[in-house]
Amino acid sequence: MSRSSTQTKGARQQRLKILGQDEIDFLFRRPCFTQEEREQYFTLSASEQAVLDELKTIQSKIAFILQLGYFKARHMFFVFTTHDVAEDLNHVVERYFPGTAELQCTVSKKTRLKHQDLILELCGYRACGAAARKELAEKAKQVAAVSGKPVYVFRQMLHFLAEQRIVAPAYGSLQDLVGNALTYEQNRMGEILREQLESSETKT
Repeated sequence: MSRSSTQTKGARQQRLKILGQDEIDFLFRRPCFTQEEREQYFTLSASEQAVLDELKTIQSKIAFILQLGYFKARHMFFVFTTHDVAEDLNHVVERYFPGTAELQCTVSKKTRLKHQDLILELCGYRACGAAARKELAEKAKQVAAVSGKPVYVFRQMLHFLAEQRIVAPAYGSLQDLVGNALTYEQNRMGEILREQLESSETKT
């Protein structure tokens, strides 16, 4: 095993345990819709229908509707196969493309990223790129100065992402941001204490 891969593995092992698995799944895994939820999340508005009409193939259109529905529910994107989403796929085909034999939703990465850009624009969201991650890291530091509880910092970060309409990064990335913010605050407070002790010693 290379040194870099060992370091990466070590970093992962040191990540804070913030949420239980059930809550992680609820927040970050692709939703499993009921029939009622399918009716809700896969219903297209006029502007969404207009974008759909510009897509070229039925397979691309199916994938777009599915990704859009999942985004409405979780405000994040997912990679999935036809097998993964069979029930949702059948619903979309029966509703929007009745009679078609097309029962596939796997598209190329290029098409998937194009769909994501269209969905971000439709929903008024932005990706968590370098600038957004910097904002998020600064927010985490601010919150860590108020509370040293990892779950509090984590939830405030999620609130910030929703408020700023930014797509949440992966759970592991958020764990790292929380850990870095808490470490930064511990070091900052340690430095303040050290300076105060040195000042006190100088006066005496």
